Amino acid sequence: MKLTPDEQIYMVNGQSFFGMGELPDKDIPRIQMLDGGTGLNFEQLFGDMLTKANHSGKGTAAFRNVLNNFFQPDSLETTEERELYDWLRGRLRALIPEMTAPGCYPPGMMLGATWNPETVHEVGQALGHEARAYGIHVLLGTPNINLHRDLRAGRLFEGYSEDPYLSSQLAPELVRGVQSQGVAANVKHFAANNQETNRQGINEIIPERALRELYLPGFEACVKAGCATVMAAYNQINGVPCTENNWLLTDLLRDEWGFDGLVMSDWYAVYHPAAAVNAGCDVNMPGPVSAEPLKAAFADGSLDPEKLAESAERAVMLARKYVQPPTGHIDRDMTDRAAYKAAAEGIVMLKNYPQKGEKERNCCPLPSSAKIALLGTQNGELLVCGGGSACVWTDRNTNLLTELRKRFADVRIGLYDEADTLIYVLNVPGQEGNDRKTIRVKQEEQQKISELHGYTNRHNMRSVLLFNTSGPVTGWALSFWDAMFWVSLPGMQGASALADILCGKVNPSGRLPVSFPYSENDMPTYLNFPGDGMTATYGEGIFVGYRYYSTRYHLNIDDQFAEYAFGYGLSYSAFEVRDLRVESGSIENGLDLLAEVENTGDVAGKTVVQVYVHDPVSALTKPVCELCAFRKVFAEPHQTVTVRMHVDRRAFESWDSDLHTWTLEDGIYILNATVETPDAIDWQNTADITLRCDAESPYSWGVNTSIKEIYETPELNAALHRFMDAHGLAWEHVLTTYEYTAKDSVSLMLKNAGCSDEVIAEADAVWRKMRYLKK
Repeated sequence: MKLTPDEQIYMVNGQSFFGMGELPDKDIPRIQMLDGGTGLNFEQLFGDMLTKANHSGKGTAAFRNVLNNFFQPDSLETTEERELYDWLRGRLRALIPEMTAPGCYPPGMMLGATWNPETVHEVGQALGHEARAYGIHVLLGTPNINLHRDLRAGRLFEGYSEDPYLSSQLAPELVRGVQSQGVAANVKHFAANNQETNRQGINEIIPERALRELYLPGFEACVKAGCATVMAAYNQINGVPCTENNWLLTDLLRDEWGFDGLVMSDWYAVYHPAAAVNAGCDVNMPGPVSAEPLKAAFADGSLDPEKLAESAERAVMLARKYVQPPTGHIDRDMTDRAAYKAAAEGIVMLKNYPQKGEKERNCCPLPSSAKIALLGTQNGELLVCGGGSACVWTDRNTNLLTELRKRFADVRIGLYDEADTLIYVLNVPGQEGNDRKTIRVKQEEQQKISELHGYTNRHNMRSVLLFNTSGPVTGWALSFWDAMFWVSLPGMQGASALADILCGKVNPSGRLPVSFPYSENDMPTYLNFPGDGMTATYGEGIFVGYRYYSTRYHLNIDDQFAEYAFGYGLSYSAFEVRDLRVESGSIENGLDLLAEVENTGDVAGKTVVQVYVHDPVSALTKPVCELCAFRKVFAEPHQTVTVRMHVDRRAFESWDSDLHTWTLEDGIYILNATVETPDAIDWQNTADITLRCDAESPYSWGVNTSIKEIYETPELNAALHRFMDAHGLAWEHVLTTYEYTAKDSVSLMLKNAGCSDEVIAEADAVWRKMRYLKK
């Protein structure tokens, strides 16, 4: 049934804070949205319930108290609070009669640390399953795919990695998992929403190559995985708001990538309603949104009626496909298992030394006889989630003190005389809306940590430091402890998984998805973040994270800025990878690789095989290496396992900002495998696989090659000398060009020297015959 223009306008405007419009007489049901990627957000759900019922409780102090004490109602003190609690509980029971609370799952950064697509898929299934139970049709932020550009970003913990390839292999599995349950996934924030400071309208000046190589691949991968919805971001990219960016939302997303789903705005990210619809932003959120601006634009012709009709049709199609009644049931075993596995595989062991006075036995795993003093920023409590959209209110969180007491002889809060082990939980939260001012741990907490470490030395105690942080942290007092673990924000099963790792039931297998620098001023973005006023310049270009640190380290081994490199993580066992080889394929069509991985230790466990590509000589500036394949693999003690991996053609390509396309340069490429980090590879002297691409490229030697490259390449310089002499051309033409306009092509130089087209074609043949020399 065809919609009228007024009905179309109604459908492209949000009608409640987390709801779209409905037209029952035309069989169009209402879409209910909710965050998110770490679990269902009760603040949003309750707020939408109150808004739809025209209830006055939303935004009050009573609402905040009820939300914070929803699972401890005896703590509510006023009649207003108790009445609001009863009202919300009644509405909730109508949705989910068994009243099972939503689960809290590890955020994107910890899912990134699993390096395991299967684990991410299972979390997606659990999230989708719970969303169906509560009658949620679109689960927002599944995933948040924004890159880890700067470690001070407030929502860093929601993204997956500093590496676009790792993100592109993991995040689509969350999409597939959520949508396998009949719930629409939502990929956000499109695109390059990499800071909270001035996020509404900040103009991000991003080089075209950095945009294509770093900030867009994760979104493209999620589109290819079939995501149902995409959220357009607050920010501008190179002067154009994302919600009004026709190139971003139509030319790229739909025409180039083939996206056929619905684009919604981030909340209050539409600044000019008609321009947003015309650009391809289908739904303006949140509601209720006034229809008048679009009606006026429709009347004066500034709103494209075809674009309006297309957007409304996408909203209708989404509703008809995904609106289903709530199941009202949550499988606790399945969802708890998914949360546990993600935490167990994402926790990263950073250090494991013997305690002072011991030589044979590392600090962890701790013996069951351990007597543990538990301390921390919040007295040993774990932060399980971040703030804002990613916050989850639940009664399903495991407790670290309780879990440790199940596994060890004696565990108490605070120091006590009999204790032989001290565990300190360092809490650093992260939240939407605010960037972190620094990644340095507060001076007073560092002093406390230092004093406690001194106490453990004096009393011959084991010392374990847990980084329960929303991102990397730095500090002078953090490196002295016997054992250190990064536990991120580990979700509801984090305490259980962590306790199992500390006692040795689980062998840690997490690997860092982001580099930990020695100091925040070592970050490549240090001076470019968060920008000047309403402008942020991405002056670091493609050199983000290990692309920067490893390149600096490769050029000078004294330039080691990363304390814990991307891909780093320890195990209770030891692994080696060898015999990386090509099973089939080619650079042009993709490669299938094989490698042998041996567990050389005495404990079964998992490791991550990482394959990096290196281009020794390239026309475009490139990092020393880039991740191109990985596989998480399990091996029993002293077992050798054959691992299969695939490398796409895209791994060898770069985006040329002058040609505005992906290019594959001819020449030599090197692949190396490691179970450590890219910095463990000596790129000057190590080559597990050496490959040559002989396909012609825009950089193939010929008359369009610059005089600079010809002059500075000895073999080409000699050939040019011979050519100039053979045709009676003065070498002065070359010298003058090299001195003043070195980027001029050979063709232009020869034309200026008076050569005919035939002579230039002859020169072209000379250079092309020498392609075999290109490295």
